[in-house]
Amino acid sequence: MIEVLIDHSYEDDYFMISAVSIQIKDEFEKERIEKLVEKNNMVGSLVNGDRGLALRIADELKVPVSIINIETNEIDLM
Repeated sequence: MIEVLIDHSYEDDYFMISAVSIQIKDEFEKERIEKLVEKNNMVGSLVNGDRGLALRIADELKVPVSIINIETNEIDLM
């Protein structure tokens, strides 16, 4: 499972990847994905928060979309 935390601001109108947590037993695959996350500067990047986001992340990390879980944190509601 790859958990992606997205910060969403209604006030400033943006979606941003704030964290990527990789929970995979295969250490080689986990390391490969971690390198791609770092290489592609995913954490901190602004994204389009539409329905295709999980598919785009899966394509970028070269993993099945079924292992991507996206959680959204509404930062203006705190």
